[in-house]
Amino acid sequence: MSFKMLKRWCLQFLSSTPFKLLVALSVIGILFYSNKLDFSSVTNLETRWPWLLLGFCLTIPPFFIVSYRFLIILSSQNIFVPYHVALRWTMIGSFFDLMMPSSNGGDIIKGVYVAKSVEPGSKFSGILAVGFDRVIGILGLFILACLASILGWSYLGDIGFQKEIVGLSFLLGIGPLILFRLLGSNIIYHNKKINYYLPKSRIGFRILQLIGSFNTLRKTPKFFFTSIALSILNHLFWCFSLLVISYSLGQEINPIKGLIVFPIAIFCGIFGFAGGFGIGTFAFEFILSKTLSIDDGALIGLIFQFFGMFSRLLGLPFYLINKSRIKQTKIPLK
Repeated sequence: MSFKMLKRWCLQFLSSTPFKLLVALSVIGILFYSNKLDFSSVTNLETRWPWLLLGFCLTIPPFFIVSYRFLIILSSQNIFVPYHVALRWTMIGSFFDLMMPSSNGGDIIKGVYVAKSVEPGSKFSGILAVGFDRVIGILGLFILACLASILGWSYLGDIGFQKEIVGLSFLLGIGPLILFRLLGSNIIYHNKKINYYLPKSRIGFRILQLIGSFNTLRKTPKFFFTSIALSILNHLFWCFSLLVISYSLGQEINPIKGLIVFPIAIFCGIFGFAGGFGIGTFAFEFILSKTLSIDDGALIGLIFQFFGMFSRLLGLPFYLINKSRIKQTKIPLK
């Protein structure tokens, strides 16, 4: 076997579902055998199950919120669809987040659905809208942490890694906003040299379209800031779900502190398998123990990831119904 073939095989294996699943199970196993994941904390469920049920219920509204956010982002790209269509694409994409190796793999499927449904000239704009939707979602996560840091500054004294947590939140929350502003400026988009040279190649033309999309968002602040506000609201539900799960395990966490720390832990979950299992579980253990001195961080993360998995399964009926409709509308071959 040549070096190139070996390298290609290694890259394929490292990006495969079995490998990522193996990593997730290995990390959870290490956490369990090192007593970082203690299931004995899940006791007295006869009195605590209402908290857990509430924690799960709080993971449902975000799907309706992000569907409306996606509708707004699509309309900013001159793609207009009914809300129920945006909801269907969002739910199918969420379901495939579980089926793909990455926690965000459903965006690929979502982009395919959008590209197949729009006019040929709008396919790239539709795919960009899916990307913008994900980026603005992450922006909302860190802006929430930024706002919590400002409002709860007096509570930060006993948080571990205070400067690092707050600095990272501001860097990833405010930094991209500045980048959006720069890339979407008229100076760049209407620059004569850029408009002359970029369209000469296919990649350059796509880059110019991307800059144009940034420019459109900048010129329509109503779309942009409404999308950010919906992202913050979406992540508020996820953070309060984590807060309720913590209460169910007997962990009393100050809500302001939770809103500062939880977004960082949730973000780390995107590197895990099918909703954050493995790496995301370890991130919860590390971040919650170092910042909030919580012993059950891994268990809180694991329960949260299972709730996320069950809620994403609600996208399966949307996928099956849509698949059935496609089969019914197919023209039989002669």
